Amino acid sequence: MNHPPFTVTLFTLLSVVVLQTAAQTAPADWMPRTEDGVQLWWVDGAPKVFNSSLPPKSETLAFQFGSEKLLFDTQHVRPLTGEWDCAIVSAGRRYSCTGHAAPKDEFFQPVRFVECGRFFQRVVIEDLKFADAEGREWAGHARLEITTWPDRLAFRLECDGSETLELRHGGKTSTGSKSVLLEAVSAASTAVVESELPVEFDAALGCHRLALPEQPWSNASRTYYPEEHLDRVDRHRVTLRNDADTPTVARLMFTQQKHLTITGFQPMLCDPDGTPTGLPVQLSKNWHQRPEKGVLQHEGPWFHGFAYVRVPPKSKRDLVFQMVHARYGGVCAASHAQLSLIGWGHNQFWDQAAVGSFGESICFEPGRVQRRCFITDVRPLMTLPHEPAAKPWGWAENCGGGDFLMWMDADGRYQPMKATRTNYHSHGPCLTNVSYSEESSGGEIAAQMDVSVPAANDHLRTFIHLRYVVRQPVRWKRLAFFQLGADFYNTVPARRVAIGDVTGLREEWEPRRAKDEYDRTALPLTGAGAWISVHGVERALLTKGHAAASRGLILRSWRAVLGGKPAAPHLSSFCTEWGKGNHHNSLELAPPPGLDALQSGDFVEADLELVVFPADTAAYYGPDAALRDMLSHDADTWKPVQREAAGNALKPEVKHGTLVKPYPLVIAVDDKQRAQVSLTGGIGHIPVTFTGLTQPRSQRLLVNGKAIEHWQTDWNAATQRWQITCNVEASPNGRIEIEFEPLK
Repeated sequence: MNHPPFTVTLFTLLSVVVLQTAAQTAPADWMPRTEDGVQLWWVDGAPKVFNSSLPPKSETLAFQFGSEKLLFDTQHVRPLTGEWDCAIVSAGRRYSCTGHAAPKDEFFQPVRFVECGRFFQRVVIEDLKFADAEGREWAGHARLEITTWPDRLAFRLECDGSETLELRHGGKTSTGSKSVLLEAVSAASTAVVESELPVEFDAALGCHRLALPEQPWSNASRTYYPEEHLDRVDRHRVTLRNDADTPTVARLMFTQQKHLTITGFQPMLCDPDGTPTGLPVQLSKNWHQRPEKGVLQHEGPWFHGFAYVRVPPKSKRDLVFQMVHARYGGVCAASHAQLSLIGWGHNQFWDQAAVGSFGESICFEPGRVQRRCFITDVRPLMTLPHEPAAKPWGWAENCGGGDFLMWMDADGRYQPMKATRTNYHSHGPCLTNVSYSEESSGGEIAAQMDVSVPAANDHLRTFIHLRYVVRQPVRWKRLAFFQLGADFYNTVPARRVAIGDVTGLREEWEPRRAKDEYDRTALPLTGAGAWISVHGVERALLTKGHAAASRGLILRSWRAVLGGKPAAPHLSSFCTEWGKGNHHNSLELAPPPGLDALQSGDFVEADLELVVFPADTAAYYGPDAALRDMLSHDADTWKPVQREAAGNALKPEVKHGTLVKPYPLVIAVDDKQRAQVSLTGGIGHIPVTFTGLTQPRSQRLLVNGKAIEHWQTDWNAATQRWQITCNVEASPNGRIEIEFEPLK
């Protein structure tokens, strides 16, 4: 169902709409609590990391669900604690699970992540091995599925034959044939779910499934994304009801498999008038298929959206499930989602962020499995590929590769990270917010990286907040706090490097061409808004699928104590060589010169902005005239990075509320729930967030006197407060007045 966009002005009707809820309930009664979440991570790191000689101590997965935790040995297929039995009875013989088969193809590891996110996790371990008491092996094929909600843990054993299956855990036992389900931690009762969408209860997954329409889209221009649907928003009504005298929850799973612009979209739960509620929807998806491998269970394409809603006693609430596609309020929408790799390979954690729905914009691989780097595929926004028949609104070419903390010890051994976990705070569509936390293999350094991608109509930006804390002394042969271009993933042969600040260029040079050695070390990065630019693409060395793009890194803030002393940021340039003379340079935020050890209590805290620009002027087809004009004379130089560094070095004037961060702009409302701020300048669309809201509605938001009509609402369970984020178009030559206040 394709509904026209709501035309009511934002916030003007919010106090008039009456929701069908019990009079005694408050908006916060429906929202998730701090314990209403799940997490999943490798305790000692991923089983196999590319070009790492230090394997993890174990292959243990940690499942955190609500306040409980399960540690599961995936190699031997059993929990680390508690009674456990996983067996098959065939022809009178009993076979117990002994582990899983060794993978014949590294692209199809047996431990496979289907969904990973805020409310629901599903892991499948394929190719299980079984043996009887005499050591004879069972010859069939079986798998074990582990699923968690905040209040539920379930195991499901399946086999291709008709043998008897047995599962036992925590004093509970379940038997059957073909498929047997064991709820080790049983879920609470669930609310009544009604919708115009087909609804069915999935006992195996413990939730209501709501199937979105599988209807083809028109595509007159025959582009990857149909141009006539750029501003499409789909809406479907959903009602949650609790007739009991005690509270309950609704576990929802929205599904779609076909006719979905799968690379970028954002599900939201809204009130009937279209007001975002802040109720989170976990976004998981998969588009991968490997036809040469046959049909794989859980291969793409599919979208699964999960919600966990608390439903008070004797209450009813009407909601709208809203799907934002390529643009939101005329601006290419931001999304950040877990992308399942089943059907691609490796089957590990992977996140994909998009601006619009035109392919990947920037991807992250927690665990660094495939190319020993955290930042993987990166693509310039609204840029045509180098193909004769290229059309707009499709995939741009790749200019990827980068990493967060990269440490080689004093002997030159790469030190992998472990316990890497993901927290999805917001999937979009105005500004995403996802946190990654991890630690070095020996616990020497703890790291947290917060990543946000904003909606945009000009170029790709990614905001990164780094926080590293040293727990034990550290020495190194190489140490980088951030890499722009990773050792084994650096796709663009860019020959020029430049550094500067908001005032302009400080130095530009061509790094020498060498293999596995430094070109420059510990170069100071000075001045406000210090930046790094990588440009000067050598087109003759571009391989198929790799973009002609320039990249940059802007230091919006930096605070560090290294070796027990305050330390400024520094840059090192490391040379690598791939293939026949194809040289690349990784630009690294590095320790200062003369320092050879970190001590307990040292730290780095920084705000970075990663930017990507098309290197060919004609390749950009987006609507931003200012960017197009700049590219016409400055493409593939350092000037686009300096323009962004200076143009968005905002200095807001706050009249009501408290300034939390200047860019992206964050304002905490005052005790009267008001905020007022003035801005001068800026580039593109500026993300503006108002925090500390006691309710998600009954306010108005004006920009130069005009009401904003598109926004996102997010809920902070720890503070029991909401926040609202919108994208305000910059006014390089004018002033912007932003007002936020409750309706009278």
